[in-house]
Amino acid sequence: MNEDLRKVLRYIEENIRVTEQTTIEYLDPKGHIDRLESKQNQIIYGRRGSGKSLLLKSLKTRAKDNIIISVNLDDYKDISFPDSIIQVLRIVIKQLKTNLDNNYSWWQVKRGYQTRKISRSLDKYLIQLDNRLRSPDQYEESMRSKTGSKILGEASAGFGETNTKVGAEVSEELESSKTLKIDKLNILRNELTDFKELIQQSSEYLDKDIFLILDDFYFIRKTDQPYFADFFHRISKNTRLYLKIASIKHRTSLYTQGETYIGMEVKHDGQSLNLDYNFENFNSLVSFMKNLLISVNNKVDVNIDYENVFSENGFRFLCLASGGVPRDFFSLFLDLGNKIINGQTSISKPLVIETSIENLPNKLEAFKTDSQDEKEILEHYLQHIRNEIVENKKWNAFLISNSEILKYPQINQAIKELVDLRLIHIANSNTSSAPSDGTRYSAYLVDVGLFPNANPRNFKQVEPGQKDEEGREDKIRSSPKINLENFREYINGLKLDKNLKITE
Repeated sequence: MNEDLRKVLRYIEENIRVTEQTTIEYLDPKGHIDRLESKQNQIIYGRRGSGKSLLLKSLKTRAKDNIIISVNLDDYKDISFPDSIIQVLRIVIKQLKTNLDNNYSWWQVKRGYQTRKISRSLDKYLIQLDNRLRSPDQYEESMRSKTGSKILGEASAGFGETNTKVGAEVSEELESSKTLKIDKLNILRNELTDFKELIQQSSEYLDKDIFLILDDFYFIRKTDQPYFADFFHRISKNTRLYLKIASIKHRTSLYTQGETYIGMEVKHDGQSLNLDYNFENFNSLVSFMKNLLISVNNKVDVNIDYENVFSENGFRFLCLASGGVPRDFFSLFLDLGNKIINGQTSISKPLVIETSIENLPNKLEAFKTDSQDEKEILEHYLQHIRNEIVENKKWNAFLISNSEILKYPQINQAIKELVDLRLIHIANSNTSSAPSDGTRYSAYLVDVGLFPNANPRNFKQVEPGQKDEEGREDKIRSSPKINLENFREYINGLKLDKNLKITE
């Protein structure tokens, strides 16, 4: 079995991150691929490693009659806004030109003339964009103007009976100056109709729809995201261009409402697809992860019976430790599989916990990258939960009142983001406490990597869907409750410089 397991592990290692060479296929029990092909703006939500990029990659092979333009915004996370918009526009133009050049043969004289005409317009706009990149995002421009006037004067002198008139013109010039503030984003907006026309000309001429994929959208700064989304949403209106935006839900702010509405509103301006599995339907999650391993078996032509690889409850605990994220599942399985090859008899629950704790630094590094300028704030919220629940209460689960949390928007936002960043996990979004106090709660589990050790003593562990003999989930209902007022006082006492940006 070890040789077959090596083949499986090698295949997973080669495909754990999605690239053009990735051969692993997106498992689609929810029918996302069919929906993704629709002529509709769409926002694909999922935590890091949930399969967003793999799903979008499948669009390239399925939607062959369309133009697929894919941009990974991770490449532009260090570029200032709105230069990031310009970079995306440049990619769109270059890929449109490639499609135009590949759409006629040398003997098609008339078609070649039309192609070159559109291509020249694209080149002209590309030069404009390159010039925009060289100018600052905001700058002041001084303008000087001159105004002139003429003054006519007369003088007379008398010599006897003769008078002579002498005239002189005096020219007076006044110079004035003023300073204008130039905003690059406003310039781009003013030129937006020109770009829309180019999009429409290209798509109509090629008779193809354009799917613009904006992957890893959450790498755009939260404060800039509504303006970024707004710009491309305007382009998509009344054209054959459709947006496919992939992001982490609560790291995403697609619109803002002030004096005017800016951005995209889900369900009105675009439909959402949610790729995340959570613990509320844990059996479906376990089944999905089993199918992932079976699909790898088929890819490398082996027939491993994974019942022989895991000890009792080992596989379910691996699913728990993954948080329902396929890449985390594969990453942990890689480490666990190598331990089997190196002499471990089977993958047990303690071994899963130990490996998860070893993997925590990698998860925290991703957390810092994904949370960007809010990472320090979120670290404080996570630390409070870890102190209160793991260290003081010695539990892996906690309850938060569904009604009370609405009074604490900053804590509510932090909880949502920590779920999206894979450090806590939702187990039940509507449960009671035990004993019941008439309040509805959400139950959360802390990530297995946050456990104190592989076999902690006096540490109460709750597993999703765990029931007693009478079918009650009393263990999770008995979890300690987070005191939200104490939580707020703790955060306020830190005197943080800024707050979290509230998302939908």
